[in-house]
Amino acid sequence: MGGMQPRDVRIWAENHRAAAARERAEVQRHPLTSAQAFAAALSLLAYDEACNGSPFERIDPVSEREDRQMWEAWTKLRDRWLRDR
Repeated sequence: MGGMQPRDVRIWAENHRAAAARERAEVQRHPLTSAQAFAAALSLLAYDEACNGSPFERIDPVSEREDRQMWEAWTKLRDRWLRDR
């Protein structure tokens, strides 16, 4: 693997800025009503749930890692506190 080149990052950033500008222009030309925006958000949530399952039941590896690290730190603190008593 060659890694990320600065030129690739610049191209990505330029494309991202162009897409954001296009999105702003589209929103100004065709603004959504509150009801349309809410319906679109619900549609995106339904699509995400169809693809990935319930957001309340899916496994989140980052949260699991953070929970594990928190309990490991707590165990170290507790052990030190008990040892020093």
